[in-house]
Parts: sequence; C-alpha cells; structure tokens
Amino acid sequence: MENTKPSIKPIAYNYGLYSGLLTIAGLVILYVLNIESHWIISVISTMATIAIFYFGINAYKKMNGNILSIRDGLKTGMGIALVGGLISAVYAAIHYTLIIPEFLLGKKEEAIADMMSQNPNMEGDSLEMAMKMIDITTSEFFIATMMLLGSLFFGFIVALIISAILKNDR
Repeated sequence: MENTKPSIKPIAYNYGLYSGLLTIAGLVILYVLNIESHWIISVISTMATIAIFYFGINAYKKMNGNILSIRDGLKTGMGIALVGGLISAVYAAIHYTLIIPEFLLGKKEEAIADMMSQNPNMEGDSLEMAMKMIDITTSEFFIATMMLLGSLFFGFIVALIISAILKNDR
C-alpha cells in the first residue's frame, strides 16, 4: 500500500495569508509613520517571514508523518511564497494607487531629476525612451510585479535552507 502525501494547498493558503498580511502590516506601518523604509521594520519583517516559512514547512512535515524531502519542502515554501506574494502585490497596487498615489509620482520626479542631472544634454529619441522606462518602473503594475517576483525569489532561498535543515527521509 502506497503512502499518500498530504496536500500542500491548505498550508500554502494559511501561511501565505500570514505572509501577505505581514507585508500589508509593514506597508501600513510605514505609511502611518510617514517614512519610506526603516531598517528595524525590514529586519523584523524578514525574521517574521522566515518564521512563517519555517512553521509552514514544519506543519507539512508533521502532516506527512514527520517525513520531509527537500522537494516537498520547496513545494510547500513556494506555495507559501506565491500566495503571500499575490496578496502583497494586489495590496501594493491598491496602496500606491488609492492610498498614497503621490509616492510613485514623487519617485518618478526623483528619477527624472537624477536622469537630467547625470545627462543634461539628453534629447530626442533617447529622452523619449528614458521617459518611457521611468514611466514603466514607477507604475503600480511594476511595483506589484516586483513584489511578487521578490517574494518568489526570497521564498525559494528560505524554503531551500529550511527544507535542508528539516529534511527527514525515513
């Protein structure tokens, strides 16, 4: 009789929700404190995210009879990262569109000022291309996409390390 593995979905949904809510809380705290970033919030957020991944992968291990392969740990971690990243990306798009639209406008103005100070003689097609790039990189969609990709990349690294630590093949 073959041993069936438990589903990763409920763990990915639950712990991914925690991860997404943590990111939302960080953005809200930064907004309330009226600051762009702070190292203490970054450190706390990173440590809490690592803990979420640890508890999620460990929960899968317990559901699987205390057996965990690196592959299953990675799948669980990537599920958590995907759900958390999607929640974070959607909220970031809402946050920078409705709550604080002036943030991205300010970033766009900073980028234009930096570009013009570094290359004051830029004109024509190169100026037009540079302005299009600035428009793209200061859009809500770009920010949300980068949040999702960052979540997946960070999730992969953390899940790989945690899976290697918790690995237990019969």
